[in-house]
Amino acid sequence: MIKATLPLSSELIPPLEDLLCEVAPSNWCLQVNRLSNEGTLEGFFESRELAIAEWASLFQRFPAFVDSNSLSFSTVEDRDWKEAYKEHFHPWSIGSLHLVPEWERVTYLLPEGEKVLYVDPGMAFGTGLHETTRLCLGAIIEFFEETGSEELSCIDIGCGSGILALSAKLLGAGNAKGFDVDPDAIRISIENATANGMTGDVSFTTNDIAGGLFSESADLVLANIQADVLCANAELLLRAVRSQGCLALSGILSIEAKKTAEFFQETINCLGLSFILRRKDEGEWAQLTLIRK
Repeated sequence: MIKATLPLSSELIPPLEDLLCEVAPSNWCLQVNRLSNEGTLEGFFESRELAIAEWASLFQRFPAFVDSNSLSFSTVEDRDWKEAYKEHFHPWSIGSLHLVPEWERVTYLLPEGEKVLYVDPGMAFGTGLHETTRLCLGAIIEFFEETGSEELSCIDIGCGSGILALSAKLLGAGNAKGFDVDPDAIRISIENATANGMTGDVSFTTNDIAGGLFSESADLVLANIQADVLCANAELLLRAVRSQGCLALSGILSIEAKKTAEFFQETINCLGLSFILRRKDEGEWAQLTLIRK
């Protein structure tokens, strides 16, 4: 196993963590000193050639890496790679939902009456679950608490590793599905469903937004993507929400939230629809929740 290491200055940490969120799952992870705010980018690969190729791909998407000569390589045993990941992934919960690393499946004590989703460390990114994911999970919990109803449907747009769709199913969705343009994301989502004993309970397909929402609608529509893509598909997203349903938009930077909310409100008005719009922020990120009347 080859380990690639690159020291990082503090100003590179936030944008790089956001990028790793976008490209997840990947072999890259961050180790951050929260006192100095400096950190290290680490990647684990089967060969030096694969490490170099993956580095070139990451460098192309993140040109702020100006000192690529600082990238170093070392050989580690497979168990070192696995143990390194364990340092960064710990159980955490939101509401009644617990997200637990796979290796703690046997030892984790789940409170009675609550739900658990076991997460493979290879599915995560950065220093833990990203704010955008937490915001969406919060929206899912609020939706089912407010409706007090089961057997509602859910569509997860750009499902990534499937965490949101699987969580929605656990929390009460009668019918849940997800789609993503990346076939690898769909493969991983299916693997994640299998690991949690949910094979066949949630369907995952490869599709873009237009194809995935064609002739589809749901009570809960989740879209954790990015502001420009959300705005470009605003009409499709809004029309996909059933009466009394919820559209949860995430992947929006706080500085973009006002403009994004205004764009969606203009689209709502043009379509002659009626929604109640709410906003919630966490760190540098915002989430918009639109409840259809």
